[in-house]
Amino acid sequence: METWTRDPGASGRSRRASLPTGALLIQGLFVLAGLAVTALGFRLFLDTHDEMHGYRTAPACATAAEPGADCNRYESGSVTARKNDGEYRLTVARETAPADTYYVDEDFYDDVQIGTNVRVTVFHARAAEISYRGHHGDNPQDPHLPALEVAALIAVGSSLTAHGLVRSRDSDAGLLSGPWIGVLAFAGGSTLLQMPLPLAVTLGVPLVGWIALIAILAAFA
Repeated sequence: METWTRDPGASGRSRRASLPTGALLIQGLFVLAGLAVTALGFRLFLDTHDEMHGYRTAPACATAAEPGADCNRYESGSVTARKNDGEYRLTVARETAPADTYYVDEDFYDDVQIGTNVRVTVFHARAAEISYRGHHGDNPQDPHLPALEVAALIAVGSSLTAHGLVRSRDSDAGLLSGPWIGVLAFAGGSTLLQMPLPLAVTLGVPLVGWIALIAILAAFA
């Protein structure tokens, strides 16, 4: 149990006595474990973002490139369906894979018909984009499942880190903060995973936000 002493120069305010070495060690282990789990969450977030948007900056594959290499393969596809319900979508079939649906803009939609041949960009065995006469259309992936996995790691890591840093060892504020940070991570991750943003923004915004939240918890919990 912690002891408190009166600081004669603090106008009646109390301050906590130094924690024993063993307690400090336990706190440090909580922080290290939390940082490790959080780092895994951010690593998964970056890997998922690269999987969804890496084709935008990837080079063309060489002839001898292995399947799954970080490069783009280009195949021919044929438009098999067009749909306009407020959003413009084209279904494109390839010889070697099932058809996929791509979101396009109005100009792209109006410039093709059923049977039009388009170029399909294949990245990591996934048909990621179609292009035709300067038009480009994406084959979107659902970001919610990977964002949920990221949020779970961030929540656990945040709980451990905050619990190791909060000033009162009798408080559960650190552990209880994890789920709330996880909810924010899920909402932010779901949004950022859909955006082809620069790495500095993709990583910088959530990282700065996480550090700020942990610092606030450590200072006031």
